[in-house]
Amino acid sequence: MNRILNNNGIALVTSLMLTLISLTIVMYLLLMVTSGIKQSGANKRYRTALEATFGATDIVIKELLPKIFTETFSNNLTNPSATYPTTLNFMSANSDSCIMDKLTKQPSQWGVGCSNTSDPKVSADFTLKLNSTSLTDSYTVYTKIVDTVCSDKRAYPAGKCTGSDLSGYEQLDGGQGTAAGSSGVSVQAMPATYRIEIVGEKTSNPKEKSHLSILYAY
Repeated sequence: MNRILNNNGIALVTSLMLTLISLTIVMYLLLMVTSGIKQSGANKRYRTALEATFGATDIVIKELLPKIFTETFSNNLTNPSATYPTTLNFMSANSDSCIMDKLTKQPSQWGVGCSNTSDPKVSADFTLKLNSTSLTDSYTVYTKIVDTVCSDKRAYPAGKCTGSDLSGYEQLDGGQGTAAGSSGVSVQAMPATYRIEIVGEKTSNPKEKSHLSILYAY
């Protein structure tokens, strides 16, 4: 009788241990699945914020800044706000004077109110709001120039910081054959270099964001 009781006790302990091991394995698998779902969701939200940031970057460095360089600098050197493009309904800009200082002067010559901290949300130069593809929420993108290296060292407006052509006209040959070349070597234009910090974040949840650092030459 004692032997039978002992065997039953061992079987009970063994079954409980196997049950505990099985539950541990199941809990670990559930944890892995849950973590994977959370990670996939986080990656999706980050990619969406990143795409919004890339989109705003294209607008600023391919459309907005060239427009300022070719129109404002060329036509209104003494009145930079005259043709400053502030009519875009999805964008708000900082003061004209700060943006013009950052585009035409070394950081040591910027105005007192012009911020050069690495956080784009602090006194952003350009703030854009872009809708998501589902139109259920928007993304706010903050852009700020934090450093400028001028190739033209003369003071503005005599010097424009950049040595690039600012006329806005295409200077390339029309495609005809060239009969002869000059004997000399033309001096190449030296562009100015700008460091731009950009942060894009979901308007309703700023934790969903991405941060880019851009080196821009014009």
